[in-house]
Amino acid sequence: MRRQFRIDPGVRGVDTVDPVEVRRTVLEMLYRGGASHLGSNMSAIEMLIAMYSTVDCDLIRQVEPGRDRILVSKGHCAAATYAVMAHNGIIPKQLLDTYHKDGSVLAGHVSHAVNGVEHSTGALGHGLSVGVGCALGLRSRGLNDRRVLVLCGDGEIQEGSIWEALMLAVHLRLGNLTVLIDNNHISSITTTSDVIDMRPLRERFEGFGLATTELDGHSLPALISGIRSVQLDDRPGVLICNTIKGRDVPFAENEPIWHYRTLTDDLYAEATRHLDSLQQGRS
Repeated sequence: MRRQFRIDPGVRGVDTVDPVEVRRTVLEMLYRGGASHLGSNMSAIEMLIAMYSTVDCDLIRQVEPGRDRILVSKGHCAAATYAVMAHNGIIPKQLLDTYHKDGSVLAGHVSHAVNGVEHSTGALGHGLSVGVGCALGLRSRGLNDRRVLVLCGDGEIQEGSIWEALMLAVHLRLGNLTVLIDNNHISSITTTSDVIDMRPLRERFEGFGLATTELDGHSLPALISGIRSVQLDDRPGVLICNTIKGRDVPFAENEPIWHYRTLTDDLYAEATRHLDSLQQGRS
């Protein structure tokens, strides 16, 4: 059986939010807040834009009971999450100036204290289980055209709780659940395969009974098409999104240490100049 999901007429398109502008916003947030996780934030930006582009952001902002749910289980990409939320009008852009500062609700990991955030994450492996509960809850209330999207990291999926949640989702045929994996191949200070080698990853998800697609995690058209494609299946869907940790910050790309380092004045200026060149190259 194939599911039919309503696409809201007000849903934002792929060109509404510019990934380069979001990266600029994230750089400013990390620099001003003296925060880390640059690499983890930059790899997830297109994925987050695509997720918020396929839901009704106004319903999320208003915390309507019948809203779609977005959960960022990879909670350390908080800066990217808040930046995309602000660019979609869910939280005020001026709030971003307080990121990672004393007294701010915008902590370094995603927090439910922020309007529009469904669940506090950062202790990895928890968000997907909450997403399964949300998907079941929406279905039990007859809201079959609403979706739950969960973003997980490729290091995070080494947690056993992830696979327990997936087994339950498949058993319950939660076709309204879509999981996006930020497959940037780096877990904290080393490669994910050096910690636990889970390759071939696609076959693992398919073996668990999930509708699985592998794609370029920095291509907005591919991401949005992939999200909508797996949502037509009555099984839970997984998108393995191949990404680059530290994307578009040349000195940080594929460098594990940028899970922890903070930006100096010179490095912030260097990264900003590179983003300027990317925009000039498109004009």
